[in-house]
Amino acid sequence: MAVPMVVMSTVLWASIPPPPVNQNIGIPDGVFNDMTYQTCLGCHGDPDDAPAPVKSGYLPDRHHLRVDTPIGPYSASPFPEKSPEGIHKCITCHAVDWVEDPSRPLGGYFKFAQDPASPEFRDCLRCHQQTPGIASVHHLTQKAQEAQCPLCHGSLIDFPNGDHYIPDYEISLITPWPGDNYDTSSPSNRFDPPVAAYNGRRKGNCSHCHYSGTDQVTGRVIPTNYQTHHGTGVGQPNSGSRHGCDLCHDFTPPNHTIRGCEKCHGVSSLHNIEFDRDGDGITPGGEEPFWGHIGSPANCRGCHGNFQGAGVEAILQTGTGPSSDANIVPTYSRMGMSGRGMRGGRGGMWAASTDTRILTFTGSGFISVIQGPDGPVEMVASVMLVDRNGDSWEYTASRVTPTELEVILPDDLPAGSYDLYLVKGSVRSPVTNLVIRPDVVVEQVTCEKGKVIISGRGFGGYLNAEGSRTALADTTTLKKCTVEAWSDSRIVADCGSVQEESLRVDSVFGSTIASAACSGEASSGRPKWWAIWSWWSSWSWSRR
Repeated sequence: MAVPMVVMSTVLWASIPPPPVNQNIGIPDGVFNDMTYQTCLGCHGDPDDAPAPVKSGYLPDRHHLRVDTPIGPYSASPFPEKSPEGIHKCITCHAVDWVEDPSRPLGGYFKFAQDPASPEFRDCLRCHQQTPGIASVHHLTQKAQEAQCPLCHGSLIDFPNGDHYIPDYEISLITPWPGDNYDTSSPSNRFDPPVAAYNGRRKGNCSHCHYSGTDQVTGRVIPTNYQTHHGTGVGQPNSGSRHGCDLCHDFTPPNHTIRGCEKCHGVSSLHNIEFDRDGDGITPGGEEPFWGHIGSPANCRGCHGNFQGAGVEAILQTGTGPSSDANIVPTYSRMGMSGRGMRGGRGGMWAASTDTRILTFTGSGFISVIQGPDGPVEMVASVMLVDRNGDSWEYTASRVTPTELEVILPDDLPAGSYDLYLVKGSVRSPVTNLVIRPDVVVEQVTCEKGKVIISGRGFGGYLNAEGSRTALADTTTLKKCTVEAWSDSRIVADCGSVQEESLRVDSVFGSTIASAACSGEASSGRPKWWAIWSWWSSWSWSRR
């Protein structure tokens, strides 16, 4: 039976009013190209105050589940040459060295190249490379290099090479500008936005809200849009990125206009961003300002306030927005799981395999109401899981409010690492990770020619090195067996004489006791009574 594991996290809220804008949807604005192991754990580790719900569950399990899967072109496996078959193995991540020691029976022993007790052994950046100060570890991944941005960011942004709508009409009086760093001396950039009332930022451009400043609630320093986008390393020289500047920038005049931004931030994705500040459902035009893009007339003017003519002001003050919030992306700031016998561990929580497992989410946009031909139609978010093969499962909420959602997971999900989204209609939230960890189960134990053969599942991979914590041991004599073969479903080992229920299987996914009794007399593969009968038969014939 598989055991799922999810992680608790909390979004950090920014100050009101901007800059910087409230960081309540997706990943907070920041530059992530100078990461350390400790900062990696800020989102992917154990703390409860992670800035976004991106924690990946118990990280060792997530990595161990890659054993026997193909090593792709963007794999972070540090020693792929250790596997001529081209699949992940224990030693493609954990290198081992032979240490000569004449006092040992074999004249030496295998030892990890890096001590498992050292911080470097689990240093994320030892395998997941960044280009310090230039490119983030996230944007050198396969998904980023293939420009599959929504696979991580959800429906908050678009595929830069996709077919979403990008306006082709000329820049107008109320068209948003990307920021303040455009050339107003150019004839094409003749509309110079007036200064806004909020913190001196100009109306009519992204930086009206998305600008640098200090989050007054958390103390987090929010960089400028220029820093956050260029800080990804996408298209930057010497970054290691396969992309060029033209992935984002449109170099046809006028330079660096909103049209370049719309390659990723299109009309639909921009107007999917809104937060339910009051917890009573999203009302376009009726939410507090600076919590989204369609909640308040102030938000409209923040993007479209270049021209302050009376006619435009009258339109903007009406607060009119999309006819419904049906496409608002469901987002969450906290995810958890409940169940009998729930246990805690570094980086996550999981429950016993016999439990009912309930995922709970706290956030906004879980319910939307649209006007259908026969009246209001309610749209409700659900949970989608996508495995590494691209297969997906969708689960209907067992309980849902505008700000809370509950889903019961089935107990027969295959073990593996899943991308988890909240979906509603055609939109989905940013991704997080769900790890389904296999139980360690012994199904059969046999003794053949002095060897113990254990069949079952969840044994994982085996590494013959000190400190690997993978072993078959006799709990009576406290001696480890000599492992001759080990796979996820079968172990063959020489344990000598062992007593009933005295073998312990130590797997990367846990431990269990195996019931077996193999004495030295059973080395021929026959049970003990056969040896006694055989001796008596030989003796009796010799007396005839």
